[in-house]
Amino acid sequence: MSKLRILAALTVSTSLLVSGCSSTDEPSAVEPTTTAPSSGSLETDDVQAALDAMVDAGSVAAVAQVRDGESSWSGAAGLVERDGAEPASADDPVRIASVTKAMVAAVVLQLVDEGKLELDQQVDEVLPGLLPRPVTVRQLLDHTSGVPDYFTGFDSAEQIAARANDAVTDDQLISQALAMPWTTEPGKEFSYANTNYVLLGQIVAELDDKPIGQALQDRIFDPLEMADTTYPTDSTLDEDALHGYTLENGTYTDVTDYDASIWSSGAAVVSTVGDMNTFFRALFDGTLIPQNLIDEMQVVTPSTYGLGLLLGGDACNPGSGELVFGNRGNGFGYRTFAFSSPDGQRQVSLAWTTAAPNPAADPLEQVATNAVITGLAASCPA
Repeated sequence: MSKLRILAALTVSTSLLVSGCSSTDEPSAVEPTTTAPSSGSLETDDVQAALDAMVDAGSVAAVAQVRDGESSWSGAAGLVERDGAEPASADDPVRIASVTKAMVAAVVLQLVDEGKLELDQQVDEVLPGLLPRPVTVRQLLDHTSGVPDYFTGFDSAEQIAARANDAVTDDQLISQALAMPWTTEPGKEFSYANTNYVLLGQIVAELDDKPIGQALQDRIFDPLEMADTTYPTDSTLDEDALHGYTLENGTYTDVTDYDASIWSSGAAVVSTVGDMNTFFRALFDGTLIPQNLIDEMQVVTPSTYGLGLLLGGDACNPGSGELVFGNRGNGFGYRTFAFSSPDGQRQVSLAWTTAAPNPAADPLEQVATNAVITGLAASCPA
């Protein structure tokens, strides 16, 4: 197939993590606020305008950071809380949802580099008897395992709200998934399932002799000095976190506090746009894994999904076939995009704090995609 990918690939139609909640509160206007450029010579007026447009379109806040080499810019629009007065900042943490998957994939590939694991090794060799079919580590990473997705039963705002305080274990999530019909035979086709990354988290825990959250801390967050990034195990966020809201039928609901166990190692991480850029730069410049494994991650597939990565077209060279790599997160009240050039030279990360129950029908989807494209364009070489 052609390597050509346009930025529309960022909105690839896959079974990505969806969310929602409900409330009887009436919506009110949110006035945009902005932050100044941080450093460097990036042309970012259009990026700030794109963030303002997201708030105008209904998001309580929108934050972004753009990097090109040593130059960087951070911007924000909107408010920390919808009924408050404090302006949002790009330094404020958010739930990054499935951008977590790229971080977990990086840990898995570190284990491969250390000789503790092989990409084409069967899961049964590490977790004996857990899966009834022969699934490989690679198939978990690129969602071709056929394992069912446990993430069901969140079809309405009411269902989601009812489970905000429910704590579940990984074993329960895996058991729930395995009680469902498999989507396909292992290796046959792409079928997005959060269960794949719960299983990868279990593999990491087995081989690293520590929970996935601690492995991420030790292998990724601490070495990269990602001080604002955490793997929460309960429902609370730091006091300086942006509040997340579900928007349904004109109604905003604060869903900031939500038990993180439902996301597990597929989507639980809390971070900032700056820390996400730090991660993707280190992932692709060889800091975290060697080039041969970077190449494995960045494989081009018909699904536009690599090993823990989503693929998109580079706005700097439209029509050229050049790609950016990263991921997107569709969480409860939070959504994120984070993409990088293949060599780690250029990054853009975007987060916003108002999400419809169904991301495919989210009124902010297109304006957010426009903001990512604008951010990538701002980092283009002169």
